[in-house]
Amino acid sequence: MLPPGSSRLLLAEIALSLPARARRDAVHRRSLIHDRLVNYVAAGLLVATVLFNPALAWVNAHLFPMTAGIVSAAQGSIVLTALLVGTMQPVQHSFRWLALTWIMVLSALLTSAIKGYFEPKILGDILLIPAFILLGTRIEGALLRRTMLSLQLLIMLVGLWELASPGGFGSTFRVIDYYVQTRGYDADAFWAGGDLFLSSERPGGRMLLDGLGLHRGSSLFLEPVSLGNWAIVGTIFTAAMWRSLSNGARLFMLVSTAVLLVTCDGRLALSVILLFCLYLPISAYVPDQWSVAYLPLLLVALVGGEALGILAEHQDNLPGRLSVGLDALRSMDLDQLLGIRADRVRFDDAGWADFVQAQSVVIAIGLWLALACSSFGRDPGNRMAKHGIMLFLALCLPISNSLLSIKTAALMWVVYGFCYARGRLTRMEGNAA
Repeated sequence: MLPPGSSRLLLAEIALSLPARARRDAVHRRSLIHDRLVNYVAAGLLVATVLFNPALAWVNAHLFPMTAGIVSAAQGSIVLTALLVGTMQPVQHSFRWLALTWIMVLSALLTSAIKGYFEPKILGDILLIPAFILLGTRIEGALLRRTMLSLQLLIMLVGLWELASPGGFGSTFRVIDYYVQTRGYDADAFWAGGDLFLSSERPGGRMLLDGLGLHRGSSLFLEPVSLGNWAIVGTIFTAAMWRSLSNGARLFMLVSTAVLLVTCDGRLALSVILLFCLYLPISAYVPDQWSVAYLPLLLVALVGGEALGILAEHQDNLPGRLSVGLDALRSMDLDQLLGIRADRVRFDDAGWADFVQAQSVVIAIGLWLALACSSFGRDPGNRMAKHGIMLFLALCLPISNSLLSIKTAALMWVVYGFCYARGRLTRMEGNAA
């Protein structure tokens, strides 16, 4: 017996003339080619977010000097292209994130008008989020997995090369010169010596694996913190894609992530990944929208910890950095909270304070609610991705603004967008059934 509706489809097919069928098939082929091209462009953009900084560093070291403007232009081009590619889908699928984009653009223009000047970087930082979420909704799962595994392998191999030959790595990229030329760093701040980033060594040692005599590796990211963040995002990716990964791919992701942790000597990364190993399997059974509570609960916990004397007073450890982050948030005046203060204060170790003064507390709260309250459905992988990303944001925002770095944030938001789209597709299939 034929499935319901199949007889009507059969009759419609018979009724089509040969030229009409040929035209329909040609349109279908063009559509497939277009979708395949869009997917490859999406994968290429994800690769570009990782490779453009080391590429520019190599050019700066061996061909001609780079400037901050060139780096900003390269990053801006990647973000805008990602946004364009992400919009190449039905409006009903992209409307949520396009609306968020327009709200953030208008907010940036309004605060800039009040301040009397415009900072393109502020707009670029905030557009990165919806741009790569939209890109994630467009990319196919199989291509995303292949791209991630390839990048993971490349990053691991370059990181091992850096540990084995720090002089060769340093002379290839000349990290100090690149950051002095493009980020406004003072060359004297690179106290560790050599051509590596200033945090390639910890003051007074304090390495997790001090006995091995290794420095903190950075691989293609040129600085260790981003490599640690990549390991965290890789863990979220592995949890989200676990069911669709082969046994070999699972083993590779587990082993390579451990290698990256050793390479970067990331204390925060190690702590977060260990927490994820315990919590993410549980979070698969927790509604994903409950993640909205992570940030306010953390803020309450920090205030309570300070009252109980648990937070160390501005020391160079995790409790001390959390204390710095809490004090920074508390020190902000009304103009800073609204993002309209003309002179910006440096909050290098307080990501949420830096974000608020750049974008306003209104955008910060609205963005958190938009990200946390989006529905990912009941799929365990989707839930783990959502909980992992939102928890990672909550844990890192008090102590670092590195989450705004395209080098690792792009992958995180692509995973977010992919899982969001996967959940939406599941809901649509369920409704159709």
